[in-house]
Amino acid sequence: MRFDPKRYASPDEVQSARIRRIFDYWRSKATGGQIPRRAAIDPIDLADVLSCIIIVEVVGDRFRYRLVGTEVAANAGGDFTGTFLDAQNFANRDFYLACYRDVRARAEPIFGLDHWAYADGRSGVAEFAMLPLAFEGNKVAQILTVEDTKEGDALDL
Repeated sequence: MRFDPKRYASPDEVQSARIRRIFDYWRSKATGGQIPRRAAIDPIDLADVLSCIIIVEVVGDRFRYRLVGTEVAANAGGDFTGTFLDAQNFANRDFYLACYRDVRARAEPIFGLDHWAYADGRSGVAEFAMLPLAFEGNKVAQILTVEDTKEGDALDL
């Protein structure tokens, strides 16, 4: 089955409890109209959802996977930490590149939905969030990405 990914118009469309939890956490770390600092994100606070988290580093016009959660790596069939998105053969790679570029340019989160092909041939559906992080000011330096994937065609996350 072929499914084109889509962006949500609003975070209100997100059904995933994991994504809502991480988004609420991310918002709680934003202060004074600025996006959260990377240093404000404490992995201990996210221990129950670390497996579905990716941290993407902005390197000029490219995006490098700095950290890939174990659940994400298992679904993809391997850990791609340290690689650049534009060098991958991921399905819908260009869609994700466009999303990351928009997060970097606008310093605003993006939410969406995609179908997933597991490494073993099963299929699933995934909601995702891309949440900007800065080292200082409002310049996006990293993007906290969350993928909540469920086997089958029903979202039910």
